[in-house]
Amino acid sequence: MNFGDFIPFLEKLTNRRCRDVYYYPHEVRSEDEILVTIDDVDSILEDGLKAQHVEDDEVISLKRNFNDPLLNKLCPIQNDDLVEEDHNAIRPIYPRHDHTQEWNQMKPRLGMKYSTIAKLKYSLSCYVVANGYDLWYKKNDKTRLLVTCCKGKNPTCPFCLYASWMKEEHTFQIKSLITEHNYSRAFKLGSIVTYKWIGKEFVNDVLEIPKLSLRKMKALVSTRYNINVSVGQCWNAKKLALSKVERCLKEQYAKLWDYATKIRRANLGSHVEVFLEPQPDNTVVFDRFYVIFKGVVDVWLDGCRKVIGVDGCFLKGVCRGELLSAVGRDANNNIYPLAWAVVNVENKMTWKWFLENLMEDIGGGGWRNGHGITILSDGHKGLFEALKERLPNVEHRLCARHILADFHKKFKGEQYFKPSWRAVNAITIPKFEATMNEIKSLESRAYDYLIERDSRCWSKAFFREGIDFDAVENGVSESFNSIVLDARRKPLITMLEDIRCWAMQRLWMQKQNGLSWDLDICPSIRREIEDLKELFWVPYVSGYKEFEVFKGNERYAIDLNQRACGCRSWQLTGIPCVHAISTILSLNLDVEAFVSNSYPKVSFLNRYEYKIHPLNDSCEWPHVEGLHSILPPLKRRLPGRPYVKGKRDQAERELSRHTRHTVSRVDIPLRCTICHQTSHTKATCLSKPTPAPTTACPCHSTPDSSTSGPCHVKKAPVKKVSDKF
Repeated sequence: MNFGDFIPFLEKLTNRRCRDVYYYPHEVRSEDEILVTIDDVDSILEDGLKAQHVEDDEVISLKRNFNDPLLNKLCPIQNDDLVEEDHNAIRPIYPRHDHTQEWNQMKPRLGMKYSTIAKLKYSLSCYVVANGYDLWYKKNDKTRLLVTCCKGKNPTCPFCLYASWMKEEHTFQIKSLITEHNYSRAFKLGSIVTYKWIGKEFVNDVLEIPKLSLRKMKALVSTRYNINVSVGQCWNAKKLALSKVERCLKEQYAKLWDYATKIRRANLGSHVEVFLEPQPDNTVVFDRFYVIFKGVVDVWLDGCRKVIGVDGCFLKGVCRGELLSAVGRDANNNIYPLAWAVVNVENKMTWKWFLENLMEDIGGGGWRNGHGITILSDGHKGLFEALKERLPNVEHRLCARHILADFHKKFKGEQYFKPSWRAVNAITIPKFEATMNEIKSLESRAYDYLIERDSRCWSKAFFREGIDFDAVENGVSESFNSIVLDARRKPLITMLEDIRCWAMQRLWMQKQNGLSWDLDICPSIRREIEDLKELFWVPYVSGYKEFEVFKGNERYAIDLNQRACGCRSWQLTGIPCVHAISTILSLNLDVEAFVSNSYPKVSFLNRYEYKIHPLNDSCEWPHVEGLHSILPPLKRRLPGRPYVKGKRDQAERELSRHTRHTVSRVDIPLRCTICHQTSHTKATCLSKPTPAPTTACPCHSTPDSSTSGPCHVKKAPVKKVSDKF
């Protein structure tokens, strides 16, 4: 740096605030630099210059000359006992209470400061419960607190705590503390463990089980905290916990307008609908909420298989209702969440509303009336009627697992299990009819039961070809319900945010997984093909790309040009069946070249090309003015007399020592021991044998016993008396 540049640098450095600046020119110093000395250094550093200092790695001791007699003269020997007390020493720093600490780790310390007396009392309650000390408030008012131990016992416990209010700092501080105890653990802790403490600790339990009984709550307090409380304390604690939950619920529902607006602004084109129910007092309560994101709809319309699994599941937490969902399948046969909604009750009206919104969003692809769409459900009556009315052209498949579960409840026995599943998985109509005749030979009523359930909805023999989907179970919906299980225990907006974040992350993670595949088709499809390659069928050529394969007594026709097999499995799934794979391998061709266009890696990546945009924190959501504040839904009263008898939990049964040692006979019908039927007992059995008429003895039938024949009377046995005394 030359001298011309050095002067402006100094003016900028000192901001022209220093009167005198001294420097050493280059000729004076040995190093190639300029040393500057500034009078007012502190003021300049305070104005923005940051002084950085790095501590030395090695600490050098100053006591280097302790053996030199000359240098040690007049140097005093340091003695701690002779050091004068410094009256200007720094005041001790007392700890502050950490309210985020675990409850069983809280303990009072001398000088600890609390913001309010309520937090001090809560900390003492946690300290008492964790250690079992029988503390009580000897003095308790707004400005002071005196706590002792073992009221009325002799000798008394030396524990004593005194805290008072500090006006200057506006805090409560422990002024004196003796932590010594000389009594054993107590289980009845008196008034220091109040219902407020119990209610605060049981807020999460009430959230999960709003109908938590008082007996179960008392048992949980006993097992969890090792203390004894009364039923009255549990009643007040539950009431307090429910009031806190109710306040939080009102805040959640009141924020619903802002949440819907934020989704629409962050994800343009997304459909969010809030359906309310007006009340006679000019208020509105929550009824339904529906959401579908623009990116998800575009992906589904762009090339996904037109298969949708719909189902409803109950909300587990304090928010009662049901979560309706529409879930598709991607190219790797994984779930693809499409839309979800929250309703108060699952019936025909709510399902019709959900399907109308769903068809409105995907109606741009020509699917408004359901033509070309396959919907898989569990057979809910309201959904079944809504599909008939709203989507008459849709192919509706019922979950075979639900149908056969109801079937096996009515027709028990292992002889029905395998034939019923063979009827479900029968791909051709002749095989289906043969299996149903087998069931009919076992029980005609079982045959009639399955036929009444409309076999076109649950048997593969009647499924439509060309959609690359042959599943007979609604596994995609069940998987979605299982994934959001933890979210279903949370309040409304928290649950919806958890589902949105999960769907947002899933779109990105699935795309990254697809990019890492070094395959032409999806891995699940390749694994299925590799398993089928192990089976071998003998092919015979019939013409150009036409073959006939056989194994044992079974024969099927193969047309590679049409990608069809006589077993119909290739047409249903889009994946070559075992017969087609044997034929393709005999021609030394690549089996993956005959897979449908629904399963390549490129198709999988196209499904996850779009994304769901993130949202800010709830305090950043735009506030919507001019709309009614939404209140939580009204409690729904079910028809019939309510069940009032308490059901004992496992914890209560263990405490009362009432446990079963035998297998329960619930749902096992009683049988008649005579005809072995289940419709009656032996008392009313028609096959009960009639007893033979008994004839009285002639000697007792007529008053004149002399004319009657001899009457055989059995003599009573005579006891032999011993002669020995």
